[in-house]
Amino acid sequence: MNILLPIETINREIDFKLVLAGYLSGQGHQIYIGQNDALMSLVPHMKNGGIYIGKSIFFLNARREKGKRYHLLKKHNFGIVYLHEEGGVFEGDKKNHIEVLQEHYNIDFFDKDFKDDIEVCVWGNFQKSVDQKRSKKVPIHVTGHPRFDVCKKEWHELYQLKVDEIKKKYKKFILINSNFVTNNHGAGHEYLFCNPLVDSEERQTIVRNFVYCSKQFSSMVQLIHNLAIKFPELNFIYRPHPSENMDLSRAVFFGVKNIFVEHEGSAIPWILASQLLLHDNCTTAIEARLAGKPVINYKGHYDKFHDIWLTNEMGIQTSDIDEIVFCIQEAINNKLKMPIDIKTEKYCNYLHNITGNSYDEFLKIINSKIDKNKQNDKISYINNQKYFYTYLTKNYLSGILKPHKKKYINYLEQKFYGFKESDINEKLKIISKILNRKISFKYHNSQLISINQ
Repeated sequence: MNILLPIETINREIDFKLVLAGYLSGQGHQIYIGQNDALMSLVPHMKNGGIYIGKSIFFLNARREKGKRYHLLKKHNFGIVYLHEEGGVFEGDKKNHIEVLQEHYNIDFFDKDFKDDIEVCVWGNFQKSVDQKRSKKVPIHVTGHPRFDVCKKEWHELYQLKVDEIKKKYKKFILINSNFVTNNHGAGHEYLFCNPLVDSEERQTIVRNFVYCSKQFSSMVQLIHNLAIKFPELNFIYRPHPSENMDLSRAVFFGVKNIFVEHEGSAIPWILASQLLLHDNCTTAIEARLAGKPVINYKGHYDKFHDIWLTNEMGIQTSDIDEIVFCIQEAINNKLKMPIDIKTEKYCNYLHNITGNSYDEFLKIINSKIDKNKQNDKISYINNQKYFYTYLTKNYLSGILKPHKKKYINYLEQKFYGFKESDINEKLKIISKILNRKISFKYHNSQLISINQ
């Protein structure tokens, strides 16, 4: 059977989808992993249909989405296992959490032509309760998200080589992961403020987010500079969010000998190699806590309407620089203790991974959708490569004929900078060892790979 695993942001998604493909391998399926548009270009050539697993079928928010990709998949007999990449990290109070969930995707698309070929998977029981109230037909399953399972101890072997490499280069360091997209978007301020589709209410929300993010970013920059002076023997690794403008981050820390801006690759080996994680509103706090690393949430400017409580309660919350200095000293000596037990109903209600195994639950849903009577489609070499070369040509011409779009193209390429065959090969070798099965793959181009039967 044809199985499609789309990727929007490599750093966030590649590892857990390679592991997922590993679990599904050896059963006669043809599994494609690739940039989401590259995979959609293959769909019309798959006469036998298949399963699409992910969230990239919707490009816009629920109010504006027309469902072009969704209808293309349905037209070509694809079942859908839907799981949102950001289905548990919400700002504000419970009322706002519900509103954000409803904005993620319009479940009416699934309800209108439901034929027992669509499954919606969510991070926790809270999300399930919201979706069950707005869907009459679609099954809603609590699975958690597999990306958080690869943070756990049983998967640390997958990252050990990279962890050793990072430690050799940076020795002892503090990791700072940021989430300042609203004031430092990779596509520029024009992307946020010059969108003709934005109404006045949305614009006010953007402005409020911009002001808050600008204040918090400034506070974080000041904090990191101060810490670099207080701990000259330590290094500080600043990892901007994949959607941020890397140039600003490099500029504000330029010339400081023990501050380094790093972006490429998964955050997990950086977390594992670090002494502790310092952040605000960043999902990597969940990854760090599940990986067994101490976490500090720094609030230079607290605003309950912009506070992402699930990430920020994963560790110590403080706006006191002296407390952060003390925590770093304790972490260096392996004495820093986290203040809360996250294995309580409050946290588990939003994230099943805390007490459960997401791969177990997710694979149950996927396997229930597999039709062994559906054959794989053999995609020609030309069709496998067609989107890739069209993409290269289009971006090259856009850079010349439409220079105003260059920043947006660079932003997309920053999020999906392409597969490296050597990296994929190295990861799959380790996954093969952990799962005790032979996994072979084919590298088609930097935007598409396939896992062989």
